[in-house]
Amino acid sequence: MKWNESNLISLYKQICEKEGKQITKKEWINHPDTPSDMPVRVKFKTWNNFIEKCGFSPKFPEWSNIARENSRLAHKGKRGFNWKGGKIKDKSGYIQVWMPDHPNCKSAGYIHEHRLVMSELLKRPLLDSENVHHKNGIRDDNRIENLELWTSIQPSGQREDDLIKYYIDFLNKRGYEIKKL
Repeated sequence: MKWNESNLISLYKQICEKEGKQITKKEWINHPDTPSDMPVRVKFKTWNNFIEKCGFSPKFPEWSNIARENSRLAHKGKRGFNWKGGKIKDKSGYIQVWMPDHPNCKSAGYIHEHRLVMSELLKRPLLDSENVHHKNGIRDDNRIENLELWTSIQPSGQREDDLIKYYIDFLNKRGYEIKKL
């Protein structure tokens, strides 16, 4: 028999009516009254196109909550799709480094890079009462000469003298001459 679109569609509808449900591609191929899937592929290109032409909506596999959670866990950290070597910049402008075994890391496994640099310099984890200050106020400038260790009792912000020195150096490097008033 020469298979055309209308023959294939009517055969599919007959089988679905006989079975009492929408049959799958695998059931179509294994059914004794149907041809192989070649005529469907030739006439409709894809199985989903064929199903739509028959007046049905294509079925897609459903994920259980357990499967979704397992997929999320399987692609966390280094195995994640967006893994870029373990460094990210958070919305506050700080660089975070993936180090889940570090004592100062957060629950997600990241530690702020400036805290990591200071911790490595001191050769110990930072205490909860200690914070690391950026002298020039630039949150992703984590050079050791730009960092200093503060305790929580100190006020936040930059010292005026540090800011003035930083901006004078900044302007001098770019060819500006700074004169004192």
